[in-house]
Amino acid sequence: MRKEMKKMKRLLALILALTMLLCGCGAKEEVSVQNGGEEAAPAQTNAAEEETNAAETTEATTEPTTEPTTEPTEPPIYRNPLNGRIIDEPFTGRLHGHIISNMQDNLPHVGLVQADVVFETYANMDNIVRCLALYSDIASVEAIGSTRSTRPIFNDIAQHYDLILSHAGGSNTAIGDANDRGIEHFNIEAWEVTKNVQTSYRDKEYKRSLENSLFGIGSGIKEYAEFMEMPMELERDYGFRFTEDGTPAEGEDAGTITITMAYRKAKKFTTMIYNAETDKYVWNQYNKVMTDQITGEEEGFTNVIIMYANMSHKGIYHQADFPAGGIGYYANGGKIIPIVWACDDEDSAFRFMTNDAQDLLMGEGNTYIAIASPDSYVAYE
Repeated sequence: MRKEMKKMKRLLALILALTMLLCGCGAKEEVSVQNGGEEAAPAQTNAAEEETNAAETTEATTEPTTEPTTEPTEPPIYRNPLNGRIIDEPFTGRLHGHIISNMQDNLPHVGLVQADVVFETYANMDNIVRCLALYSDIASVEAIGSTRSTRPIFNDIAQHYDLILSHAGGSNTAIGDANDRGIEHFNIEAWEVTKNVQTSYRDKEYKRSLENSLFGIGSGIKEYAEFMEMPMELERDYGFRFTEDGTPAEGEDAGTITITMAYRKAKKFTTMIYNAETDKYVWNQYNKVMTDQITGEEEGFTNVIIMYANMSHKGIYHQADFPAGGIGYYANGGKIIPIVWACDDEDSAFRFMTNDAQDLLMGEGNTYIAIASPDSYVAYE
């Protein structure tokens, strides 16, 4: 009886064990079905993996990062708007224009070679030729002359460049024209600053007539403009474009350039001869080399421009139709090319371009510009 009882207990224990085993397999299979047939990992294991992944992510984000490298930017280049030379900061000063005689009896010049740009043109019907010299720093020029009166064609150029114009008076017609145009101008002989600072002086030893013996003083001219509260700062485009070497790549040889300025019966000859040692065209006229009376320096120019302009006269005074534009020549480094020039209106500067309408790139340095009628002609070799 006892043996049978023991067998019965063992049988019950075995049945219980099998039942528990079967129940466990069923539960496991149900979970697998709920997860798309894949065995689900225990919840504790998932939590542990999330903590590990979070730790790895934190560690990755706290690693030092390298700053992206940037190429160094080139500092801006500023140029003097009249001569193209590099300067430390943008040019915002005013340009000064000064009327200088160019008649044979009134030579040699003084201070003209220090100008950044020199315009030469007929001023009167009776064969009068004068220059308008443009200075970006007139205060640095000790003396300028001989100084003559203004004319409508110079007032016109002054309007195109917003110049402060200094001269030795002028006719009622010329002065009235300057006033009508709103040109800031003055007669250098009409005013004297205190403390013995003057705008002009008479050269008593000058061998010419008294009317041609007046010379401007650069520092005094600027001081007078400041005293009269003329604006000393102006930001605008003066139309010139520069490069280190302005020699035209496709230019023709032009070691000697002869400019015959003609208007009706009047003719005046200017010859520019290229000096390779100085890389400048030396100004020759009236069968002589032009030199500064005080320093003896040859008057040479890095750039030579001839502007053909439709010219006429009103009364005895020449005038040019600048807004109409025109053609011309440009020479630098012993080479010459044809060009075109234009301006937007009476208040905008002249723009110089190559025949394919690209900006003319001039050499760094001073510039001579002849304003010539269509009757004029240019020869070079």
